[in-house]
Amino acid sequence: MTIAKSVKAVEVVALKMDPPVVLEETASVGDVLRQMQEKGSGYALLCREGKLSGIFTERDVLTKVVGVDGVLEKPVSELMTPDPVHVHEKDPIRNAVMHMHKGGFRNVPILDEQDKIITCVRHKDIVHYLVEHYAQHVLNLPPDPDNMPETPEGG
Repeated sequence: MTIAKSVKAVEVVALKMDPPVVLEETASVGDVLRQMQEKGSGYALLCREGKLSGIFTERDVLTKVVGVDGVLEKPVSELMTPDPVHVHEKDPIRNAVMHMHKGGFRNVPILDEQDKIITCVRHKDIVHYLVEHYAQHVLNLPPDPDNMPETPEGG
């Protein structure tokens, strides 16, 4: 199967992903940051009554937390991105890639058919999948595939 066919056919849950950090949106920013740090995660998925209500990422830490006094005590709901773009577990990898590309996201939550949180697909999960399954094609590409060297030495 080609890379193009694979990302259109393979379900996003087939990717190897870490367990998500999931907290209530009422948690303090400080608590969310502690959980992210403990789990080594670059994001936290926030929920209200068991349903996804927001996402809080490393980018939010840099743009909304660093250098702001008193922010650690605030509820994360004041700083999270509400109602984030998401995919469902049966969606193809392509859908996650398209959302990432269009929105400039590095993390896209994955929900089940009842809209319960499963996990979050990260840009690096997709890269790992491509390298694992298509290493010969992906790792041997020149920086610009249309600019192939004329000699084996590249010069």
